[in-house]
Amino acid sequence: MLDDWNVFYQYRHVNDTARTPLEHDVVVVGSGAGGLVGALTAARRGLRVVLVEKAPYFGGTTSLSGAGLWAPANLHVLAAGQPDSLDMAQEYMRHTVGDRTPTSMQQAFLHSAAEVIAWLESQGVRFSFMSGYPDYHPGLPGALLTGRAITPKSMKGAVFSAGRHPVHPPMPMGAGGPPIPDVGPEGPVWGGQSLIAQLLTVCDEAGVELVPSTAFTDLVVEDGRVVGIRAERDGAPVELRGRLGVLLASGGFEHNADMRTAAGQGVVGHGDWTLGVPENTGDGIRAGMALGAATDLLEDCWWAPGFVRPDGQNSFVLWERIAPGAIIVDRTGQRWINEGCDYNTFGHLMLAAEAAGRPVIPSWFVMTQDFLDTAGFAGLRPGHDPAEWVASGALVRADTVEELATAIDAPELVAQVERWNVAAAAGVDEEHGRGAEDSHERQLLAVFQRYPGIAGPHQHPNPSLAPLATGPFYAAKLVLSDLGTKGGLVCDEQARVLREDRSAIPGLYACGNTMASMMGHSYPGPGACITPAMAFGHLAVEAMAAELTGAEA
Repeated sequence: MLDDWNVFYQYRHVNDTARTPLEHDVVVVGSGAGGLVGALTAARRGLRVVLVEKAPYFGGTTSLSGAGLWAPANLHVLAAGQPDSLDMAQEYMRHTVGDRTPTSMQQAFLHSAAEVIAWLESQGVRFSFMSGYPDYHPGLPGALLTGRAITPKSMKGAVFSAGRHPVHPPMPMGAGGPPIPDVGPEGPVWGGQSLIAQLLTVCDEAGVELVPSTAFTDLVVEDGRVVGIRAERDGAPVELRGRLGVLLASGGFEHNADMRTAAGQGVVGHGDWTLGVPENTGDGIRAGMALGAATDLLEDCWWAPGFVRPDGQNSFVLWERIAPGAIIVDRTGQRWINEGCDYNTFGHLMLAAEAAGRPVIPSWFVMTQDFLDTAGFAGLRPGHDPAEWVASGALVRADTVEELATAIDAPELVAQVERWNVAAAAGVDEEHGRGAEDSHERQLLAVFQRYPGIAGPHQHPNPSLAPLATGPFYAAKLVLSDLGTKGGLVCDEQARVLREDRSAIPGLYACGNTMASMMGHSYPGPGACITPAMAFGHLAVEAMAAELTGAEA
């Protein structure tokens, strides 16, 4: 289909000086999970749909993720015998999201997410239950200790590489999740890589026109209605018409320093620390704002602790924070947080501590050699020699805690490690409650904090705690990263973009990080970012199709 589009493009734009617009029913901007699901919905509805992607490959930030999906009461969760229901999930969202976003948006998500997963299964996209992965706030009413998360099934490397459309390259091995073995080109492809590849396959089969290297520049408006987009391809302008509307799924603005500053995200280094793909510069959000669209949550992000190597490579520090044998301290050397809290909460607490005057951005991640040998760190696989990382300055190494404290100028580190070692030997972290079981709520929270340790053997009273007793010792700077910005265009339950007076802009829809998240400031579980993108991408095109049906009736 791409080859056909290129022929049409060349005919219209090389041989026709008037640059006749290309006509479609639906135009989708952006190729993350939300955009691809929206495009697939349109194609399966019998609509002519084109999807344009700024990058030379598809997938956006979704392709870099682990692609956990949080879809309450989905078929895989229920088939696994989990006691889930939409009523339980709604109760849980009342205690996490609260009234920060409209109840209608929360309900629209809850009532469509599981349906979209089932529909995608019918189209050939395969998922499986993430057994034992709890909700991120398992102590709250309505939460599930065993979790609601599913993940796309892995693909064989040969099958993945045979796809017609290029998927955005993944992060380095191990970054963004547990270190995994180097399986080579024939090994399994998992997470976001698999999800995007599967969606591209079914979109291609359904007749979606998938067009990379085409940068969205503006919306086309006629008589007050959005009827298409303007874009640039190979240095030449192109106009694509969508008679039913445009779905903006072009991501957030994490790589737009001016927008981040205007939104109040003034922490130095954000542009360099983000894990979002470079193409996310707020194009769709700015275009909507130019038409008078309301915005919300612009100050917030999907926060995550991160690590940046001297070569500029970013990593998402996830499981390492909970594995035994490491602690996180501020720049004086004192612990300031329960390392096992979920990554979004970690970010909010990091911002609050910094605002209160505590030097935590960046912090120090302090670990032992045994920790590196068993857990690895930020892409450094377990057991691999860290000498190169030390030589490059990515890690600071010392034979004793005293020497490490001097090397990183953290005068309180020695006393902190002494207190930590006593706590780890007893299995009780009285300072911050990591892995605690001294109350019902903490017992539930400990399930999440202990999850990585459960998978392997340990010799400590608490699988999340181990003394920092035997050198050499290492320290790495931990920064405030993000998985993308959370704020964007205000939408209704049909993903229609709204003005300040809450009237809809005709023909304009949004999903993913282009839409102001219906999750508010919270992060209920793994996939609380990607799953709403998919749900509202689907709902947007369903609304377009319904409008067409009504117009033709």
